Amino acid sequence: MKIVILAVGKLKDRRIASLAQEYLTRIRPTGIVGVDRVPDVAAVRPEEAIEREGLELLRRIRPRDRAVLLREDGTERTSTELASFLAREMERTAGRVLLIVGGPWGTSCDVAARADESLSLSRMTFPHEMCFLFLAEQLYRAFSILGGAGYHH
Repeated sequence: MKIVILAVGKLKDRRIASLAQEYLTRIRPTGIVGVDRVPDVAAVRPEEAIEREGLELLRRIRPRDRAVLLREDGTERTSTELASFLAREMERTAGRVLLIVGGPWGTSCDVAARADESLSLSRMTFPHEMCFLFLAEQLYRAFSILGGAGYHH
């Protein structure tokens, strides 16, 4: 089973990208987490960007995948609850567990409709680059919890 972060756009801030990569590198020896990016869309209207990015996200989701959309109104979990949730999802899902991070304007209604679950990193709103970083750190923490490592106190 595999977890894939499906994200819109590349991380433009090198400091954030470096930190996120550090956490993902720490996880990678397990071979469980991957990253798939769709290009962000430069559009005159945010609605157009949301729809075009949404179409690209939907193209990447396979029928057997379990899609978890990051949203500020999604289910909030503690780090320990997230670890348990991911373990359950990896065990029961025939495909991949996709953690979807939308673009700066959010995601389309069609992507939200396809999502099997929604997850909130916080009720506060963060730039999507920070969401990617926070998600990478929480994945590292979750795998540390599941593996019994000392990162999570």
